Amino acid sequence: MKNKLGKRDIMMGRKIVPVIILCAVLSACADPKIVNEICLVHVISFDTVANGIESAALIAHYKEQEKTELQILHTESNSNNGIQPRLNTRTNRLLEKGQLRMVLFGKTLAEKGIGTEIHNLLRDPKISSRLQLGVVNRDTSELLEVTKKSHEPFFLSDMIEQNIKNGNLPMMNLHVSLFNYYGAGRDMFLPYFKIDHGEVKIDGLALFRSDQNITEISMKDAFLLKMLIQNSKNGTYKVPVTGRTSDKQGDDIISLRSMYSKAHYTVNKVKPVPSISIRLKLVTELQDIPSWMDLSSKEQLTQLEKTMGSYLKKEIEKLLSLLKENKVDPVGLGDLVRSRSKEWSAPDFEKVYQEIKTTVSVQVEIPNTGSS
Repeated sequence: MKNKLGKRDIMMGRKIVPVIILCAVLSACADPKIVNEICLVHVISFDTVANGIESAALIAHYKEQEKTELQILHTESNSNNGIQPRLNTRTNRLLEKGQLRMVLFGKTLAEKGIGTEIHNLLRDPKISSRLQLGVVNRDTSELLEVTKKSHEPFFLSDMIEQNIKNGNLPMMNLHVSLFNYYGAGRDMFLPYFKIDHGEVKIDGLALFRSDQNITEISMKDAFLLKMLIQNSKNGTYKVPVTGRTSDKQGDDIISLRSMYSKAHYTVNKVKPVPSISIRLKLVTELQDIPSWMDLSSKEQLTQLEKTMGSYLKKEIEKLLSLLKENKVDPVGLGDLVRSRSKEWSAPDFEKVYQEIKTTVSVQVEIPNTGSS
């Protein structure tokens, strides 16, 4: 009798456990804010206007058969506090920021400073650390209108992530930006958007000193920065070369794609003015080469590696000079020196930053030319 009861208990237990699990799942999903009763905010933007701050939100209305309708809401305030309540007065559904993926800043506001906005993002528990930030070369409302036509709520953030993975943009998101913003001896950088022939385009990087946009660099220089601060896998770059048998007036161009890069830093001296050596190794494949070039020739291949290394060295030196001239430090040289000195201070480093001596060397390797 005990054996029969034991088997029956086991069978009942097997039936009850899935029911309990199903109830737990359903209760966890039973959020009263169901999707057809709320508006999901995917992009928020900030601009300066005469009366203070203009903010806009790109929201999505999800229709049947996977159709999405995008809408833009606008509001103005004398501060950036209480923006969501103001936007809520313009819709019949509650705005929710749980799916917020992009925050845009107009160039005028970015030049004045975006510290308050960044602080508010840090304090909001609903916002993901994978959120993307960006600067627009004009009022953000124009960029939102172009984005709206795509009918893709995550168009801008997906564009950034695609160019991080496959292009010249270094790794960026809210987490990285907060680290660069609050970290000692480093500065923040954000993607820089523009409208080109009616389409959205990432035109490079906006470089910051503290919370202020100081200058911008091209996508070409973004590749160099990417190599200096992380592995530049999949980024592309063009290098001019001169051939002995070239029929063209001027240089030919070789297009390279990074397969791997690694930068090694050595602090040679800390005081009174820091001295830093940068050794960069780049393993690359060639995408386009001039017809006159014969890469089956070991001599030509070796010479090409030296030519490319020399060219990249000069371009990196130009970039570092531009950063020093504008007193922006996206590379984090200040943080590097700080790690080697017990008496480091931000004010003292800022005084000597423009005088820092940086020595650059670049080693290029082309392991596979595709030649038979």
